[in-house]
Amino acid sequence: MPHLGIIAGAGELPEIIARQAYEAGQPLPAVALSDGIAAQLTPYCPTLLQYGPGQLTKIIRALQQHHIAQVVLVGKVPKQLLFATPRLDWRAIRVLSQLRDYRDTTLLHALLSEFAREELEIVEQTRVLGHLITPAGVLGARSPGKREWQDICFGFRQAKQLAAMDIGQTVVVRKRTVLAVEAVEGTDVTIQRGCSLGRRGAVVVKVSRPQQDMRFDVPTVGPRTLQELIAGQATVLAVEAGATLMIRLPELQATAAAHRIALVGVSPALLQRVGGDTSGAQST
Repeated sequence: MPHLGIIAGAGELPEIIARQAYEAGQPLPAVALSDGIAAQLTPYCPTLLQYGPGQLTKIIRALQQHHIAQVVLVGKVPKQLLFATPRLDWRAIRVLSQLRDYRDTTLLHALLSEFAREELEIVEQTRVLGHLITPAGVLGARSPGKREWQDICFGFRQAKQLAAMDIGQTVVVRKRTVLAVEAVEGTDVTIQRGCSLGRRGAVVVKVSRPQQDMRFDVPTVGPRTLQELIAGQATVLAVEAGATLMIRLPELQATAAAHRIALVGVSPALLQRVGGDTSGAQST
């Protein structure tokens, strides 16, 4: 089997991958893209390198020097960096200069081509994180009420259309009114903004892109996401089943129960059963 390595952005997922490999006696080499993630991975990755996101040549050469043939890209790299004053090497400048736009799919497929040029394969995140895929159904102690189901159905349709346009993957709704849509700022800020408008009773819906490429930017929720709902007095977190990663589900379930938040894994079939019209919503 080709040697596997990690390119690690921010968040919990890189540490989850590194820890489970370490505990299985097969620690993975990793390239950390920040000081913070390097500190998280240090206990689990005997081979740990650190470069900035724009140091593409050094990242590729490091992977090759350690005989890594397959790579998992995992963790968040804020796209806002591209609109600041990023530190880019010649290769990153060349790749970006050839792009028509900075949409997520455009950026990620450019990276895929650049890695393939160097005989490096980017593999699906679910190869090592399959156990975190969200199941369908009501996952917590409380089921949504009638009005909340209506908002989930409405929000699912709107979020799928948003994701299809490669804008974002999260919406906040209340009484079938969109309060906030995700763009470059990310999920947490979207929840804060939407809840500030909807106040108690807002519903947060997060979905995957149509034909989601599981190698890149798989939608993920975890305890931090739920804390944003609690702070904003939202009452439902609904995420797309089968295409979203859910971190620390037992902890999420306990926290959601304590705060009377309904936790739901959404699929078109489930929404049809509860009376929602999912026509026009594309599934993965």
